[in-house]
Amino acid sequence: MREIHLNGYIDDEEWFGDEITPESLHGLLYPEGADAQEDLRIVLNSYGGSCNAAVRMFDDLRAYPANVHIIVSGTAASAATVLATAADRLEMTQGSLWMIHDPSVAAWGDERDLTEAIRLLRACKESILNVYGRRCHKPREEIGAMMRDRTWMDASAALQDGFIDGIVDMGSGVVNAAFCHETNLAEAKEKVAAWLERSRPKCLRAVARQKDTSEPEEPAAEQPEATKPQPEPIVAKEAPQQAAPEREVPPEPQPVKPGVPAVQLMKRLELITPSRR
Repeated sequence: MREIHLNGYIDDEEWFGDEITPESLHGLLYPEGADAQEDLRIVLNSYGGSCNAAVRMFDDLRAYPANVHIIVSGTAASAATVLATAADRLEMTQGSLWMIHDPSVAAWGDERDLTEAIRLLRACKESILNVYGRRCHKPREEIGAMMRDRTWMDASAALQDGFIDGIVDMGSGVVNAAFCHETNLAEAKEKVAAWLERSRPKCLRAVARQKDTSEPEEPAAEQPEATKPQPEPIVAKEAPQQAAPEREVPPEPQPVKPGVPAVQLMKRLELITPSRR
């Protein structure tokens, strides 16, 4: 069985160098030269992050051709629980924590824009409930209420509520103790809040882009008559005069060379021609 370790916030792209992204996970699932048919164990410690990225990772893990065994060592909070639920078998170490809550979003605009943002939030929550529902057999309304209340659970409560399949004994040797993460509730809450703070600049940039595309451009203020620039008078330009074509000069008549008068020619012919007798 091949083992990989995921430790960090979940995001669509790297910002601080400690994120788990869909691309980085895919590279770990299918490294060059590795056997994709080999069972996989993932040791997970994450305080959440982007729900969109977590759903992409969920799909990638579900498509893995062999069995995926995920062990939460430390914390699986927020979006990390979506990723973890993709496992064929999901367990937690005894000292680990599990937290689910409602998704959140940054929005900007008028009433229609904010209404659309709320609709998207509700759709996002429904998709998360679908993910939880494949493992946890609590009523959908009860899971939704737990998300709304931001519910923290230890391993025993997560197992009792059906989010995980078992609890791993640290002394069993299943998990390398060197890669295990000890945590407590206060520290975990601080880490979740830290994600919101570090992602704030990115959210503000997204809001600014949304603002730029949602606000119509204001028409330019009309200038007073006195200050309006007057159009330049149009001056008709004279067409350039074309040079008159040169007149063809007829060739001068060539002088006719003087010839021999006809009368003289006849007389000469009479002298030359012999007379007939």
